[in-house]
Amino acid sequence: MTTSETGAEPHLQDRPAVPFVGTTTGVSTATIAQIADRIPELVGALISRGITPTGAPFFRYLDLRGDAMTLQVGVPVPDGAELPEHVLPFTVESGHLPAGRYAGLTHVGSFDGLRAATERLLAWASEQELRLDMETEDGLERWTARLEIYLTDPRLETDPNRYRTELAIKLAD
Repeated sequence: MTTSETGAEPHLQDRPAVPFVGTTTGVSTATIAQIADRIPELVGALISRGITPTGAPFFRYLDLRGDAMTLQVGVPVPDGAELPEHVLPFTVESGHLPAGRYAGLTHVGSFDGLRAATERLLAWASEQELRLDMETEDGLERWTARLEIYLTDPRLETDPNRYRTELAIKLAD
């Protein structure tokens, strides 16, 4: 990652509400690929129904406790777009990522580096005395919007060193 890369350094940004279609499930770091594999299925179901995604797919971390997490995978869509029930072999939901001020950075490199990039962003937010929109109770972290936005499609870019992933964490109002 180079410092001249746009977004490579931690920064603040205002983000609008983003409508999405997605799915939510509990996973661990060992089983996270199971929900990641749902992204192509979601995109395919949307396109087959004439709905064009309006942005890059994302992971939204909702709850974290150690190695266990509740994770939402979503695809931005036009407002009001939905998928019918039972179109996919998992529960599909519609929602909105919340508008607000976010701490963010763009990680360039393999997905293996996302944990370190997130730790870097969290450390920067702490140094800046930013209040993140999250709660911790009995070791369980509940996040309003802690996002990994996958700007690079690994089916099209085969070099993991060139993957671009935007990290964005909503700040408390």
